[in-house]
Amino acid sequence: MKLLANNLQRILGIVCLTVGIPAQTVNVQTESGLNVTLGGEVEMEFIDVEGPGGFSNQDLTVKKVKNRSPHMRIDKAILSAKVDYSENLYYSFEFRFGDQKAYIDKHYARLNVPSINTQFEIGKNKPMIAIKRKTEGYPLIGTAFWKGREYHITSETKTYIGPLKLTGGLSFAMKRPLGTDDAAEDKSFKMLVYDNYNSKDGQTFEYGAALALEAFGFSTQGWYYTGKLIDDFDWKMSLGFLSGYNDFAKVTPGVEKDDMTHYWYGGRVGFDRGNIHARAEYIKAMDGYLPRSGHYMEVSYQIKLKQEASIKPIVRVGELNLDLLSPSLGDPATWARNMTTVGLLTQFNDFLSMKIEYYLLGETTGGEKMTNFEGKVIDNGFVKDNQLLLQIKYEF
Repeated sequence: MKLLANNLQRILGIVCLTVGIPAQTVNVQTESGLNVTLGGEVEMEFIDVEGPGGFSNQDLTVKKVKNRSPHMRIDKAILSAKVDYSENLYYSFEFRFGDQKAYIDKHYARLNVPSINTQFEIGKNKPMIAIKRKTEGYPLIGTAFWKGREYHITSETKTYIGPLKLTGGLSFAMKRPLGTDDAAEDKSFKMLVYDNYNSKDGQTFEYGAALALEAFGFSTQGWYYTGKLIDDFDWKMSLGFLSGYNDFAKVTPGVEKDDMTHYWYGGRVGFDRGNIHARAEYIKAMDGYLPRSGHYMEVSYQIKLKQEASIKPIVRVGELNLDLLSPSLGDPATWARNMTTVGLLTQFNDFLSMKIEYYLLGETTGGEKMTNFEGKVIDNGFVKDNQLLLQIKYEF
């Protein structure tokens, strides 16, 4: 926690510059008479990674952290629009801007059919089982499996039996390619994930179903997705370049390196009542002959202040494992990982919030102790990359 303590003055200074800025959603009408709701958000972040920065403090090993010096950035600026075509049909899209690029992040149409209590969605969005996280950082299995955007057609049907709400979902999607993403804010050591959709030769499809139950503040949900790997991007490029993946096929009878198997399933349970929130989730996946699995648990408690203001301490503990490959120091995508997130989420009003989060990361790298040219012993069995995040979020 030394990293957090050393940055308290910086945090307070940034907060003083931001509190008290008003915002509101804008409603307009097009020439054709359609109602359009404009909104958006901007996330400004301060990030610091464990350890001193500068050339003299750089790790002269393959596990080098790219930037340990404190830095600030616009993580994202979103301009969103919702176009109402009728009482039961609307189209929504989001333009996302960052320090490096700008693009359309999400866009989808939703059709409500009240007679059968069903909502249909078609477009680009997260998978139907994705949830709205409370922290800026995702759980490890969230990043790995349901953070990436996909093109899909989904349905969600709700039924009420007394106090019990039953929700069923179906999904038909363009399969997301296997790619890499950051475990937290530092971009040094990428992990294997289902990436954002982009067109690939040999594109395949993914089919999914989900079922959820809610009653008295308790909730539970389970899901199953299946399909085939993208041929040959997934099995040849993404998996084939993993250290040890093709070697396993060579020494294991009946295993082919072009195995196209793809499925993932999981479940979550939660409790939300009053000011208390608790959730646990587990996911297991198989891609080719590479199994992965992980879980997390989180709890938070909201302390209400005056009017809309509140503070919410939150703690999350989770891990992600590759259940076949041994970790290779030179290939972070093969590392087993665990992450503990400790956060304080502050809501000033409906449009302005602040998040202070500290990520304690543990990686099983497969490395060993070595002696550098100065005669100093360096332990490559782990990485010092705990991270501090301060985020100010403006919504409008």
